Amino acid sequence: MGDVSIVMVGDTFVGRPDPDTAFDTARHLLADADIAFCNLETVVADLGYLAPDDHDSHPRTDEWKLAAYARAGFNVVNLANNVTTWHGLGAFFRCLDVLDEAGIVHGGGGRTLAEARRPAIIERNGTRVAFVCRTSVGAPEAAATPERGGVAHYRVATYYEPRMRVHHVPGSPPIIHTVPDHGEDRDALEEDIRAAREQADVVIVSWHWGVSSASGGTGKLMDYQTEMARFAIDAGADLVAGHHPHVLQPIEVYRGKAILYCLGNLVHDMHYGERTTSYPAMLTRCLVTDGRIRRVSLFPGWYEGNGPPEFSAPAQARETVQHIQSISAPFGTRFEIGADALDVVLESAG
Repeated sequence: MGDVSIVMVGDTFVGRPDPDTAFDTARHLLADADIAFCNLETVVADLGYLAPDDHDSHPRTDEWKLAAYARAGFNVVNLANNVTTWHGLGAFFRCLDVLDEAGIVHGGGGRTLAEARRPAIIERNGTRVAFVCRTSVGAPEAAATPERGGVAHYRVATYYEPRMRVHHVPGSPPIIHTVPDHGEDRDALEEDIRAAREQADVVIVSWHWGVSSASGGTGKLMDYQTEMARFAIDAGADLVAGHHPHVLQPIEVYRGKAILYCLGNLVHDMHYGERTTSYPAMLTRCLVTDGRIRRVSLFPGWYEGNGPPEFSAPAQARETVQHIQSISAPFGTRFEIGADALDVVLESAG
């Protein structure tokens, strides 16, 4: 059983005319990865697979562009998100076929609920890695059922509590509580993690969750994110990787295992050439030795416009390094700053 390098990035939607340029700044970090994972923030299907009345401007990628993902090294993608079914099941099912034809492993979506829940398993150097995928973002009707295709959806309820002085300060914002399902969905997740554990040496839970800026998000974690991330670790996962908010969120070490609440963006061409967004970014690399994650390294960067980020050594990316340290401080997370990356100290902070 040899060492395995796993590279993970967050939301990735390539819609630009020259798709290979979307990966130029990360190519040197992807080159030696055995496994490269991203959240596929698009549906890969040609126009002919869309319904005649579909004029939705939400992400869609022409099939020929998928080859750029493969050339960059991506071989595992998450489909459990709010984007993959926006253009209907016809385009979604075509996306499944295109990924299969390209040899890209995928999880979190399928033609039935059983297929959507099935972990994405990939083997390299004698080590098997399983990705158990979920989304708590998106239309409830996009959820797969035993008879209908869709995504592996985990339900979360939202409650609004008035603040104590609401009658003194009319219009003051409420306190928001998010409560994950503690019944069927929780049982299914635990079952899937344990099943993945039986089939693989390393289990990673990929979760599309949180609130993006498009919905008023500020990067703050929701209650259910911390509750369910820790539950996933308790159930047997070795690492949790989140996505959807499009910005970096805290890193926690729980029971000696890393929780990356949001990986941020790699590239997002929703409004190619028009965006002026600028914020910290990172690429994550995990080293697996003897079937265990021994190191989690963060390569800091800065995201401009549609991306991809420009990655730099920590000494040249002090603002991003400080941002990661600051947002993770409430969890007591410690980092070792090296010449090339920040290593997460994989010891429980207590």
